[in-house]
Amino acid sequence: MADSTDTNQTIDSSAWTGEAETGGAAPRGSIREAVAVFDSRDSLQQAIDDLTMAGFQRHELSLLANDQTIRDRLGHVPQRVDDLAHDPDAPRQSFVSPEDIGSGQGVAVGFPAYVGAILATGAVLATGGTALAAAAAAAAAGVGSGAAGSYLSQWLTDKRNEPMLQHLDKGGILLWVNIGDAARERAAVEILNRHAVRPAEVHEVAQAGSD
Repeated sequence: MADSTDTNQTIDSSAWTGEAETGGAAPRGSIREAVAVFDSRDSLQQAIDDLTMAGFQRHELSLLANDQTIRDRLGHVPQRVDDLAHDPDAPRQSFVSPEDIGSGQGVAVGFPAYVGAILATGAVLATGGTALAAAAAAAAAGVGSGAAGSYLSQWLTDKRNEPMLQHLDKGGILLWVNIGDAARERAAVEILNRHAVRPAEVHEVAQAGSD
């Protein structure tokens, strides 16, 4: 856990964004983010819970994708997650909570409820669509919604945990938070520092389609 007396560090990312630092607001065409490293899934979950309570939305949070996706995108897998914390090309995936996967309501409705979760884990990109194809085949074969939901729940749990377990062996779990303005930056950094292994850092990344 980071020392709460530490302050966040702003990274000079102009070398790879083509933009200079602006002292609190992202330059036009860029997104300002905080990034932190966690040494356990529990500490990550606690930080995300606190961020959610503070008003941050799920789509504003992202995690590093699994090793296979990193290899496909970058051609190699760095030995330390720190090497990817400020890399704009590092592949990401949405955060999928345990509740999204294992809730009784989600299991009860069967296959359709899991499509979004499958997409969020990045599993379709990593498997070339195999995940959705297998799930669709199970549904077409007449597997009951409860059984299909249970099967997919376990499958998604494994896919959710896979990248986190891989990255713990390389120094920790990366979490990026879209912070936008100074007030949100202060709130995000304070929360991240409460749970991360060291103080959060802030940078700007080029927004997709801004080139």
